[in-house]
Amino acid sequence: MSTRELTAADCRDVLVVAITPREPDGSVDLAGVGRNVRHLIDNGARFLMPMCGTGLVYDATLEEFESVTGAFVDAADGRALVVPGIGPGYGRALEMAGIARGLGVAGAMIMPIVGPASAGGVSVGLARIAGAAGFPVVLYQRRLDIMPVDGVVDLCHRDDVVALKYAVDDVQAFRRIADGAGAACAMVCGMAEDPSVEYLQAGAVGFSSGMANFVPCMSLRLLSAFQRGDVEEAERLRRLMVPFEDLRGENGARYSGSALHAAMDYAGLAGGPVIPFAEDVEAGDLPRVRGLMDVLLAEENRLQGDSIAAGGGAS
Repeated sequence: MSTRELTAADCRDVLVVAITPREPDGSVDLAGVGRNVRHLIDNGARFLMPMCGTGLVYDATLEEFESVTGAFVDAADGRALVVPGIGPGYGRALEMAGIARGLGVAGAMIMPIVGPASAGGVSVGLARIAGAAGFPVVLYQRRLDIMPVDGVVDLCHRDDVVALKYAVDDVQAFRRIADGAGAACAMVCGMAEDPSVEYLQAGAVGFSSGMANFVPCMSLRLLSAFQRGDVEEAERLRRLMVPFEDLRGENGARYSGSALHAAMDYAGLAGGPVIPFAEDVEAGDLPRVRGLMDVLLAEENRLQGDSIAAGGGAS
């Protein structure tokens, strides 16, 4: 069980948006969850987000949500915060909040709205979910039309909202939100390593990452380098990671999730296939994934060695 509730201060970190490992038949690999969680914690990760977009929560059953989230809580055993996604959808988010609350999570992130919605309706809905959840929540902003700046600022001032994961390619809108609510709520870059430095400079205190599933030391070192003022080192690591992120975004983000699963398998962790409506990386594209991984794993191994030599944490 998680030992405490999520706070805004906890979000000054890399939020690891975890994959959901699966067996060849598509069933959840719960033993693999445990192995992946131990790898993350052993390498410094302290903020784990199962069953979010990277975990393909959109197409998971409620039973899978419960089993996977519970497996993360059990494997973390109080050594890391577990913050699953809830939703998408108003009713599903409320159901999942109840399940997550019973599992003892530290908090949850309300997944982006995907159905019919208006700005007024979203504002009311998010407030109701946050109020009913029974634990702190993270908002996830992907659209300015239904989550406009002023409305998001108001939501971020709620006591039950501790962070905003911002994933809109509009740094000026982000600055306005950070100016209006950054003192009340943690601002998090929700677009991974590629734009992380720009958004950290604009007021973000952390960033979310899918690549941290298999190269946690790189992601954590990028953030810690920025935090200590070494922007050059942060940029060096960011540049190493961008080619893999670019691959994930190609062809309408065809391999956004499955490239991570393939990378996990190549790194000796638990990945396995993805479930519909995502698709696995085609055999002909695997050499490219592995070529990118060779560069990343070489750097990850170097950072792990540095950490061991220093006798400290991986971050």
